[in-house]
Amino acid sequence: MMEARMNAFIPCRILFACACVLAAPSLGLREARTQDVETHGPSAEQKAEIERAVHEARQQDIQSAADYRLPKDFFARMLPLIRAIRQARLTPPMQTRNMPLAITIRRTEDMPELQAILQAHDMSARDFVMGLTAFEMTATMSDAPPADRKNAPKLNRDNVRLIQSHQALTQALLHDLDEDSEKLQ
Repeated sequence: MMEARMNAFIPCRILFACACVLAAPSLGLREARTQDVETHGPSAEQKAEIERAVHEARQQDIQSAADYRLPKDFFARMLPLIRAIRQARLTPPMQTRNMPLAITIRRTEDMPELQAILQAHDMSARDFVMGLTAFEMTATMSDAPPADRKNAPKLNRDNVRLIQSHQALTQALLHDLDEDSEKLQ
């Protein structure tokens, strides 16, 4: 009878031993990974290279937005579109300092509800993001003092003329874009 218990117990001991053997290296790997992350990361040179690449990409995005030409019917298309987005209580992805325009466009494309509204207003996600970015940049830089414009990219002249000749519409769109303004009804 003792031998029967021992034979039944052997598979349990074998499983336990196998589990210990298998777990030990993974525990060691976890410790090694933790040490590797803690002691090995990007070198100062690699960090500088990453920062340069991000800076260059950001500068390309800024120049792309500055060069982007707004359509002549920009206000006639964008004001109703922004109001429709607000009425749907949607918040489009916002461009941030460290987010490339391509990602903002992709995130806009990934919002089915927003895509439906854009399509209803005959606008692509790219034109929506680029148009708003170019508009806000041009409106901001047009009102900036000359000292602040010194290092700014050269703005598309047609956009500057469009915004300057439609000040009331510019203010209306800026108001509608302001997150702190009251929701439109």
